[in-house]
Amino acid sequence: MFAVTVFDDGHRAEMATGPWSSSAGSLGVLADSVLGYPLITEAPTGLWSVSTEISLDFFRLPPTDGTRLRGEGRTVHATAATGLAEGSIFDQDGGLVSRCRQWGRYVRLAGPVPDRPAAVSPAEGLVNEIREQVAVGEGQAELRVDVGDDLVNPIGTLHGGISLWLTELTATAAVSRPDLVPASLTVTYPRPFPHGDVATFRAEVVSHGRRMAVTRITGSGRAGKPCVVATVHYQNPH
Repeated sequence: MFAVTVFDDGHRAEMATGPWSSSAGSLGVLADSVLGYPLITEAPTGLWSVSTEISLDFFRLPPTDGTRLRGEGRTVHATAATGLAEGSIFDQDGGLVSRCRQWGRYVRLAGPVPDRPAAVSPAEGLVNEIREQVAVGEGQAELRVDVGDDLVNPIGTLHGGISLWLTELTATAAVSRPDLVPASLTVTYPRPFPHGDVATFRAEVVSHGRRMAVTRITGSGRAGKPCVVATVHYQNPH
């Protein structure tokens, strides 16, 4: 986990890089935290913000050398029912790595509202285990993950940033082109993955050219209903 702090009119957090941050989707963990905190701060009394959509634009792949990334986010719009937060992720030298935004919906929880959300960062061993579970076919990929203690948020559902990372991981395996890198990703969350569920992510390449590709991903639980619907746009940066 990593700490999220308040600054000016927003929230800020830092995340150490390493082998686990080699994919663009790993930025989702940091993005969901620095965007989710501002929305929760705006929530009406007794309500909590749940992610309904997270989008990231990638300007470079995150480093893996142990340096730190800094994320900053702030609320730009809020009503009694929904909110929108925007933010940026920078490398250790202040270079822009990603722009991000998140829509949240304010809901009343079945249990007590947590004092503050936790920023989830999975252990490296678990990351390697998950990567090895991706099954790849021609223009397709599938990943099944148990929604365990290490992957859930304080309300007991799969962390939105983790879902984003798993989505991109599966999509990139389906594209299977090292010359194409993620340029943008949008994940919509129709319903949560509860603790103890099995999340299945299926990716299909729907357009594949010399310089770009588009992949669609659906993530479903045991009940078969979609919990994640996403699109990833890839391009050759050269």
